[in-house]
Amino acid sequence: MAKKGFAQKTVRTQLLVINLFFEKTVLDGELEYNPASPVKIPKGLSKNRREIPSEDEIEKVKNGLPCTFGLFAFFILYSGCRRGEAMALTYGDIDRETSLIHISKSVYHDNNRPRIKQPKTDAGCRDIILLDVLADKLPKRQRKSDLIFPNKDGGLLTETQFQRQWELYQKESGVTVTPHQLRHAYATILFEAGLDDKDAQELLGHANISTTRDIYTHITDKRRAETAKKLNQALSKPEQ
Repeated sequence: MAKKGFAQKTVRTQLLVINLFFEKTVLDGELEYNPASPVKIPKGLSKNRREIPSEDEIEKVKNGLPCTFGLFAFFILYSGCRRGEAMALTYGDIDRETSLIHISKSVYHDNNRPRIKQPKTDAGCRDIILLDVLADKLPKRQRKSDLIFPNKDGGLLTETQFQRQWELYQKESGVTVTPHQLRHAYATILFEAGLDDKDAQELLGHANISTTRDIYTHITDKRRAETAKKLNQALSKPEQ
C-alpha cells in the first residue's frame, strides 16, 4: 500500500482491520499468534488534508441560509460539530441561558438506517459555545424533543436523505465544500480568535491534541503562503 502511494490514515486503518481479524482467529483457536502484530506503519507516508474553505466559500455559506439545508451548513461553520453530532441534536441540547450546545450523541448509518451512538471518547462528549451569530438564526420556542435537522416526518435523516439535502444545498448555494471542511473552517475561526490549541481541542472534541495541532499547523502554513503571495504581488507592481 505504501508503494502504491496510499495515505497514512488509509494504511493505518487497513492494518487495524487486519490486526482485529487475526486477533479474532487467535481467540477462536484457529491460530497460535497474530502474524500482523509486529507489522509497523511505514515512515514518510503522505497525510491527506482536506483543504480549508476559502473566504469566498465561507461567504456563500453565510449567504446560503435561505437555501435548502442552509442552516445545517451554517450550524457546522459556527459550532464545529461533526456531521453526525449535528444530525442527532435536539432543541433540548441548546441551552440559551448558558449559551452552550450540549454534545452527547451522534448519528451513524447502518445500511442507510440512522442509529444513535455515544461518543467514542470522553472528549467527544462536550459543551460547545453557542455563538450569538448562530443563536440568532436558530428557531425559538421549539419543543425540546424536536430534532434540529429532521427528515420530513420529524425523524432522523437517513444517509440517502442527508446526501440529497446536501447536494441540493450545494446546487442552490454554489458551495462546493463538505461538512467536514466547514468544521475545519470553524477551527480557523478559533485560530484567528487567538484560542490556544488546548482550548480548541476541547471545543472540537479531538481525543488527541496532535489532531488539533495538525490542523493549526495547516492553517498557519496556509496563512504564510497567502502572505507570501500578497507580498510578491505588491512588489511586482510597476513603480509609479
